[in-house]
Amino acid sequence: MAKRSTATAQSEMQALVPIESPTPAAISLDPDPQTTFLLHTEYDLVAGKARSHLVQRRHLYIALTAVGICLLFVWLAMRQAEENAALDARSGRAPAEVIGKRVQEGGRDLNRRWFITYQFSLPDGRTFSREVSVDAAEYDFYFVGSRVVVKFLPDQPEKNTLADRRLEAVESELLWLMVTAPPILTLPVLLWALAQNILLTQYERRGVVVRGEVVECTGEQRGSHYHVKLRYQFMLPDLKIRRGTAHFVRDDLRDAKLPEKGTQVAVLYLNDWFYRLL
Repeated sequence: MAKRSTATAQSEMQALVPIESPTPAAISLDPDPQTTFLLHTEYDLVAGKARSHLVQRRHLYIALTAVGICLLFVWLAMRQAEENAALDARSGRAPAEVIGKRVQEGGRDLNRRWFITYQFSLPDGRTFSREVSVDAAEYDFYFVGSRVVVKFLPDQPEKNTLADRRLEAVESELLWLMVTAPPILTLPVLLWALAQNILLTQYERRGVVVRGEVVECTGEQRGSHYHVKLRYQFMLPDLKIRRGTAHFVRDDLRDAKLPEKGTQVAVLYLNDWFYRLL
């Protein structure tokens, strides 16, 4: 009877001992390199780390291309400005007569433009005429029959203008646009490239590769390329679920079977705001 009581007491004590459950830290988050689907083919998984076959610095090439195009436009504008200066320096002068004037009406006062037409003759008897735009204040000083001075190219008299203006193959306004617009347009590209470089550096230094799974994967033919859209989710040690969507061009999957729901994927995780599907 005493032995039975002792056995009963021991079984009751064992029933009171809590069963140990796995802690979040014991959950494996490493993706399996053999079964993980990689959307980006330039990556592979080695010992739980993401290794890229390509140097992931495309943004730097884009920035360098933008800077190169910017410098090219500035150089072309400077060269053309030098040619304009040389062109103007070798121009000749001749008296001319205003033979017409008109106002071009627009929908608004800002669109109104003023023009005069002049005519001049060269010693060899050739006569040339041209219509040029003038400011509203200048327009009132010109009248049909008034005398003006024009400048022209001796070897190409058809290229002419009023003497107080520059004789330009390319207008100076366009040259200024070529000098100022490219740097203004390049600045956002450089800022974007800098931000991408900082983010990529943080991914490389602090990013952790964790296991995720496919929620949905669809493909669509757009033009000559096959676009894959993949929705995924993954869990971190805090047991919270993060979700994301990735788009990529994968022509090799055009006739292949796309990964099904639950297929294992790998996610490069930096923080709750920045993570990317590998």
